[in-house]
Amino acid sequence: MYQTGKEKDNKVKVWDLSLRVFHLILIFLILGSYTSAKLDMLNIHQYFGVSLLGLIFFRILWGFIGSYYSKFKSFNISIKGASTQFSKNNQDKTIRTSLGSFSTLLFIIVLFILSISGLFSSDDILYDAPLAHLAPDYVYFWTDIHNLFHFLLYYLVGIHILAILYYQIIKKHKIIERMVDGYTRINQTIVKPIDEKPLKGMLLMLIFILIPILILSFF
Repeated sequence: MYQTGKEKDNKVKVWDLSLRVFHLILIFLILGSYTSAKLDMLNIHQYFGVSLLGLIFFRILWGFIGSYYSKFKSFNISIKGASTQFSKNNQDKTIRTSLGSFSTLLFIIVLFILSISGLFSSDDILYDAPLAHLAPDYVYFWTDIHNLFHFLLYYLVGIHILAILYYQIIKKHKIIERMVDGYTRINQTIVKPIDEKPLKGMLLMLIFILIPILILSFF
């Protein structure tokens, strides 16, 4: 049953615990990957990379079996909605905005390609990625892809931060608070209260992150 935020004192839970923890771990892994790469600590960088890959696989799975707003079917995939999202005539009152939905999908795709390409790349000096030996003729190709997509990730992160500031400060949607406690506070927004299973999601996330680390450790 759908409700509006106003019907529940402007607070209805929409983000489950697993989705919120996913975002926190994602931030940590991206920062760790960036820092370790810039410091040429590539032996550590690879662990951030495989952890990130496991986390992305979890998010893809959670997009099918998670709570309602974690699922891909809740995404608002509309080119028209995206093009008019910042116009005065926009009447979209759903939690999932069109631009937000497209942004999430783009993040998943970019991070997936970035992580996979990193497994086959090389710095051509001291470090070869764990799977580089499986496709030696394509190492330069995968390295170029990895470098290209990490710059693309910078742009996505920058745009994402600007969008957060816009909705947090100008639109007063309190989306930072929403990511902390999972509750929406927007008047008249159409929402569907979620039924979450936090233990299931957290356990799956832990498994998906640890398995690539263990495989790399004994590779």
